[in-house]
Amino acid sequence: MATYLGEKLHTNAALPALLPGARGAALLWQGAAAATGLVLGAGRVYGGAAPFGLAFVMVCPPLYLFAAAGGALISSLAFQPAVLGVKLVAALTATVAARRLLAGRPGVGVWAGCLALAAAQAAALFFAGGFVNLAQAAATGTTALLAAGAAWLMQRFPYREPRGLCLWLAIAAACLQRCAHGPLAPGLAVAAAAGLCAAFSGTLEETAVVSIALAAAVTAASPALCYAALAVALGSLAAACLYPGERLRCAGVFAAGCMLGALAAPDAAGVLPLFVGGAVGLTAALAVPGAWLRVIFPPPAPPVQTQGLSGAARRLAGVADTLSDIADTVNAVCTRQMPPKGENFDFVVEHIARTTCQTCTRRSRCWVRGYATAMDGLYQLKPTLESRGRVEVEDLPGQLSVCIHPADLCTAANHGYRLWRSRRQTRARASMLRTALTEQYSAMAGALAQLAGKLGQAGLPDPRREEKVAQLFAGLGLDALECSVTADLAGRLTAAVTIARTRFTEEEIRALTAEVSRICRRDMDLPEVTHCRTVTMLSFGERPLFTATFGTAGRPAKGQTVSGDALDSFCDTSGRAQLLLCDGMGTGRAAAVDGQMAARLTGQLLRAGFAAESAARLVNVALGLKSAEQESGATLDLLTVDLYTGRAGLFKAGAAPSFLVRGGVPRMLEGASLPMGVMESLVGRSTTFALDSGDWVVLVSDGALTDGSEWLMQQLQLCARLGHTPAQAAQTVADAAARRAGEKQDDITVAIFALGKAG
Repeated sequence: MATYLGEKLHTNAALPALLPGARGAALLWQGAAAATGLVLGAGRVYGGAAPFGLAFVMVCPPLYLFAAAGGALISSLAFQPAVLGVKLVAALTATVAARRLLAGRPGVGVWAGCLALAAAQAAALFFAGGFVNLAQAAATGTTALLAAGAAWLMQRFPYREPRGLCLWLAIAAACLQRCAHGPLAPGLAVAAAAGLCAAFSGTLEETAVVSIALAAAVTAASPALCYAALAVALGSLAAACLYPGERLRCAGVFAAGCMLGALAAPDAAGVLPLFVGGAVGLTAALAVPGAWLRVIFPPPAPPVQTQGLSGAARRLAGVADTLSDIADTVNAVCTRQMPPKGENFDFVVEHIARTTCQTCTRRSRCWVRGYATAMDGLYQLKPTLESRGRVEVEDLPGQLSVCIHPADLCTAANHGYRLWRSRRQTRARASMLRTALTEQYSAMAGALAQLAGKLGQAGLPDPRREEKVAQLFAGLGLDALECSVTADLAGRLTAAVTIARTRFTEEEIRALTAEVSRICRRDMDLPEVTHCRTVTMLSFGERPLFTATFGTAGRPAKGQTVSGDALDSFCDTSGRAQLLLCDGMGTGRAAAVDGQMAARLTGQLLRAGFAAESAARLVNVALGLKSAEQESGATLDLLTVDLYTGRAGLFKAGAAPSFLVRGGVPRMLEGASLPMGVMESLVGRSTTFALDSGDWVVLVSDGALTDGSEWLMQQLQLCARLGHTPAQAAQTVADAAARRAGEKQDDITVAIFALGKAG
């Protein structure tokens, strides 16, 4: 009991020490509410309306109701016209009474204040004997409407939010204009400071909202300063557009904008308010700490899809590094575990000495006094072992005639040779498999690194267009499971939509493309439609600036029914045209297998997004493994053209020379290299060049060049002058090559790519 009383006495003794601070804070907040009401009650906008003080009383917290009403009442009587001031006093009184008597009912203060103003206006009409003062009536009605609207905005946008802060700054700018004195325009200074702060740390959209809202507020409070408000707003927007986030440069652009705005001043004296207000606002904005601005304008978080693509790019890059490490580790382990490289016939000699001579009683005579003779005799066994695989006693040379165990020596030599040859074969096979494995790891690592780079450069999504595209498909009864519209670094749009599995006719696809083009305001190309189990994916891309036309022709070798050459041509969704030609080594079915395999694998990898060199390295591994037991391989001619820019890349691996026809004049494109599947690692050559509308790129197999390249270039020049299409030119060149080859005809293939201008 004594302890309890002691704690109570201690608590009560501490109360007087705490109460003065709490009482002081409460009085400070009450004073702030009264000051806010005083400032807002003095504000007035164009037309004589004074809505801000009444609006603040309508929505302020109940605890500060009387203080806010007192400040607004005093300023209404002191700064507003007498008639309007009396009406505002009546409206303020009704608002306070309604809020106190009907506490808890939302909007009661708004209704009470507006009705009180209407009643005060009706009373003024009654006492004026029916005489209507239109200016006073308009001011009263505008005050009621603006007060109700401002009260709703104050409730809807609290001052703690950026939008609420913008609203309060606009109201403050309008009210502070009543304090204008000489060339000093406080509201204009507030507008300049707020616009510059938004340019320092906000986005262009936020700067536009702040600048326009405050310019409108200053114009409403002081119509004569509309030119100055416009100059301040344009200066802030120009700063945000040109140098966002750079304080000094933004300040310079803002100052230049104010100087240009001064040209719109009605007279020379009108320039002073703009310069003074702009200078005060600029100084205030530069003095605001950057930490405060970051709290008001936090940096926007990247979109979810961008974060996902960045994460995927990082993971792919990590996988690529891991694959490279695995390749290095496999190389190191295999090098240590496999038989030593460069093992020679000494292995067989050492095996004979270890198994036969080590236990012989005459080893000292043979290996000490007669060492040179014994070694010479053992090495003379090598030709016999290599030719027949074994030696007999009668095959022993004269140097070994002193051996007392000739049969055992032959047995050891035969066994040692077989073991040595087996170790050599094991090393060669293991080396080949290891090289194929590590080359595949390295090629995959390079390809994944390239894909990671592409994902890391993916553009930001466009939520507005995504919503409209999703609404388009929803209106057709096809709810989008996934929908994305993104712009790459070059500004090109890509729209991807995933819906439930659906079949489209060609007319429906064209109609969908037209609607997506209208929504995105871009000229979109026909989509790539992919059906995957239960869903259908449509990928729309912008229509390229150029078009691709392919022309091909082929003739099998003399006496063969199939050609060893293989072709593939297509345009992918990234706006790239691909033309590839693979020539299997030899003729007939064996060459056709190699050529078709190389072309099919390369085409699949290119469609999956692999670059030319990475795809060729992987195909080289596959052909190398296939040709482990028999000699085979294939050449690769791969042309990649960006249809947006006309930039072309030509990759060659053992292929015949290609030709570029520009303006009807052909020239040779040659690159020395080796076919795929021949060497452990790929030896290719890449060439880049620019194409323009009307240019041709001609790929040929070596069978078309049996009689040299001069006649082929003349034939191409003739076809170009006659206006042949790529298909006609390919047929003409293939027929001419077959005639010139005669009985020596090899597989002949001619592929022509023509670049055209999109209509």
